[in-house]
Amino acid sequence: MLKKIVITFAATLLSCTLAWAESIQKLGFIDTSRVYQQSVQAQSIQKELDKEFAPRQKKLQAMQAEGLKLKEAIESGKVPAAEREAKIKLMLQMDQQYKDAAVELAEDYNLRRNEEFASLQQNANKVIIDMARKEGYDLIIQDAIFVNSKFDITDAVIKALNAQKQ
Repeated sequence: MLKKIVITFAATLLSCTLAWAESIQKLGFIDTSRVYQQSVQAQSIQKELDKEFAPRQKKLQAMQAEGLKLKEAIESGKVPAAEREAKIKLMLQMDQQYKDAAVELAEDYNLRRNEEFASLQQNANKVIIDMARKEGYDLIIQDAIFVNSKFDITDAVIKALNAQKQ
């Protein structure tokens, strides 16, 4: 009896799934990473972030260069023996300051990047929904392991996003 119920349930579930799958007439796929790299809005965000964080990046590079210069001086023996221990201590402090500054910069950059790209994602979702309604898509999938290229509508989404910026 239980076996018949399980078989009936499985058959019903399978037929419902097949019916749902057959009802999808138009399917689309979007590669989000390409949208984030190739759209005008994404490129503008990246340039803005690069400009905003350039001074801190240069300061970090200067700290690194100064630390390397001190390390080379210590290793080459150019530092008098009396000053060697103090210079090593200074080098270790500089190294820790560099690491702390690098972590802080990475955290701040990632936070700002996530903030900026969240607005891009919202805008892209609006474009995708509008496109789906106008062009009669039944299902649009973002990011998948494998997709046949005939379903890829990423270029159309990027074009629509770029048209908004102009």
